[in-house]
Amino acid sequence: MARVLVAEWCSVADSERERAMARWRERSARLSAAGCHFWVYENLASPGRFLEFTEARDTDTLVAASAQTGGSLKGDSILTEVELI
Repeated sequence: MARVLVAEWCSVADSERERAMARWRERSARLSAAGCHFWVYENLASPGRFLEFTEARDTDTLVAASAQTGGSLKGDSILTEVELI
């Protein structure tokens, strides 16, 4: 079965960076407990601009985990892995 992913850009001011890092650590732990993976990448060309990725084995797992962690997903924001056979 194909995995699913959601990617979301966000901007964080320097003064909010530590608070954002704490939120991401907490979110990562909660998502991990719900069977998902969570990564955050920073755009080197634009410091303070981050891309968050949440990935799961299927849509139901991703939607449920997002709801448990205070997120809300729209159907058009969920990407499905393309099997390269």
